[in-house]
Amino acid sequence: MSEAEPDTAPAFPVAHAEHAEPAPSSRTTVWAVLLASVALAVAVPAVEAIEEFVSPPKRSFHAEGSWLETLPMVATGVLIATWIFVFWSLIGSFLNVVVHRLPLGQSVVHGGSRCPRCQSPIKWHDNLPVIGWLNLNGRCRSCDLPIAARYPIVESICAGLGTAVYFGELLSGGANLPGRAPDFQHGGVLKLFPSASLDLIGLSLYHSATLCVLLIWGLIAWDDRRVPSRSVLWVLGVAAALPLGFPSLHPLGLGGGSGTAMTAMTAMTAMNGWLMQGLAVSAAGGLAGLLCGLLLQWLLGRLLHGDASGRTGQPLRPPRTLASGLALVGIVFGWQGMLGTTVLLLVACMLQALIWSAMMAWPTIPAELLLVPATFLHLCGWRQLVGSAGGWWPGANPTPACLAVPVAMVLALAWALVAIAPLPGRRQLPPETDPGHAGDQTA
Repeated sequence: MSEAEPDTAPAFPVAHAEHAEPAPSSRTTVWAVLLASVALAVAVPAVEAIEEFVSPPKRSFHAEGSWLETLPMVATGVLIATWIFVFWSLIGSFLNVVVHRLPLGQSVVHGGSRCPRCQSPIKWHDNLPVIGWLNLNGRCRSCDLPIAARYPIVESICAGLGTAVYFGELLSGGANLPGRAPDFQHGGVLKLFPSASLDLIGLSLYHSATLCVLLIWGLIAWDDRRVPSRSVLWVLGVAAALPLGFPSLHPLGLGGGSGTAMTAMTAMTAMNGWLMQGLAVSAAGGLAGLLCGLLLQWLLGRLLHGDASGRTGQPLRPPRTLASGLALVGIVFGWQGMLGTTVLLLVACMLQALIWSAMMAWPTIPAELLLVPATFLHLCGWRQLVGSAGGWWPGANPTPACLAVPVAMVLALAWALVAIAPLPGRRQLPPETDPGHAGDQTA
């Protein structure tokens, strides 16, 4: 729990708010998201453990000794993984501060956390991620007013995403990355020890930081605020500058070849790697992401017209910073990764529109926030998607056919939005009786 502005004003007079408590569903939701985040974090090692149990591989991390001998190593690895989960929950607590202060132009590093209602400083033991909110039952210790459940939820989500990348990309030896051979010598998630090479450590941190930035931008869009243009330019500039010094941050080259094949052989080879692998991939991916985002912003702005059942509102908020988010994805993952992420984003938008139309209590979610799970899922299954779809998915050997899938998804999303659009002359429910608005508020 950390400082952040309440999502909505209290629905009761402040004079009578002393005895108010968050709804029981909020506490249940926090526990559900926390457990789901833990499951997400351990999904990769759990799947590998099941595979090894069902079909023992020739190379096993415990082949040289008994289970009793390897138990201390496993216990140490579990402690390390737990620390990683706690570390990313602390990052999530900081993200809550950034989401609140950044649109207001306030410093995100100076000033301690305060209650969003009474402005009382939050004590350190009450500021522990998730635990502090649950221990206080979602209320401020000073004023006893409710604090939104979104804050521990964001902390749990960030912890789950960061730990999942730690297992799925770092400890797996980069088994999710196309264009490079997995580092099985130092990898293997059941080893549970961070012994990966330096370039793989840099890749996992680069990708985790990208997910954090996308989460910040998505939550700001959820609050119907704007990200300052200056901070967007800074983020895009830093993301594009890092591969200039470390070209291996791009697994795929501009034409789809391996990004890690260029080693320092000659001065000319190094210069070509700096230009083609660092600058060219970032520039092409960023430009492609920007154009793709602008196209989607225009398309969604034209097709979002509410629901045919008479419900007011829209399944998706008209995106305003989606172009910046896709530009960042293009800079970090190249144009191939951006195009694949866009496909998953379109799938998420279509599912959101259909579920929103079918369930009256389903909230309106901005496309910028849906970009976070789309980017994460594409990162986790990047190699598998490229390998299984062949030329139909942008990867190491892209073909013109890889454009067919994004175009088909754009048409499918357009059909879904047109299908749920209100009929001509259909009278919609007034906003005050719209049951769907309750879902947009956080307790």
